[in-house]
Amino acid sequence: MIRKFMGLALAAGVLLAGCGDDEKEQKEQTEAPPAAEAPKPADDQPEKAKPPVTTQPIEEADNIPPQEKEELMNTFNRHVDAFNSKDLDAYMDTISKNTERNYEEERLYVKKVFDTFDAKMEPKHTVIIKYDPEKKEAYIFVAMKSVTKDLQTGKEIEETTRQIMTFNKEKDGWKQTALSAMK
Repeated sequence: MIRKFMGLALAAGVLLAGCGDDEKEQKEQTEAPPAAEAPKPADDQPEKAKPPVTTQPIEEADNIPPQEKEELMNTFNRHVDAFNSKDLDAYMDTISKNTERNYEEERLYVKKVFDTFDAKMEPKHTVIIKYDPEKKEAYIFVAMKSVTKDLQTGKEIEETTRQIMTFNKEKDGWKQTALSAMK
């Protein structure tokens, strides 16, 4: 089973990050800006030799009908709310059964996460960046703040990741089909 396609890739990433002792790094992390980060110049370059900092804004898709946008964002919000309240049935209701991943294995994995961790997600910046009306597919960019606490050890990790969530409209509404997350 490919973990990067799991609806809980974020949680897995946070949990794996918790295996190390990155206390200092966690304190230095800040919320993701709504734009891509520019590469950083070498510290030994003179100030004038450093390239100018440029960013590309995350732009919203302009072809999504208002009703589709509202339905999609309602599904996204239900997805986050169900995760935060550990409502397994409601969370799995936002996940598609029509993907390469094994739906029942994912359900068991999510249950284990809910039983082992107190994890909360808080979207900081959300934009529908692509909408394909023929495929009935949409991509949502989100800067997601996550706080994950191991219920046994009490160790807590807080970080913000940038994610691309893929949703497809199925006969019973929008469902998440994939998730890619990066720091």
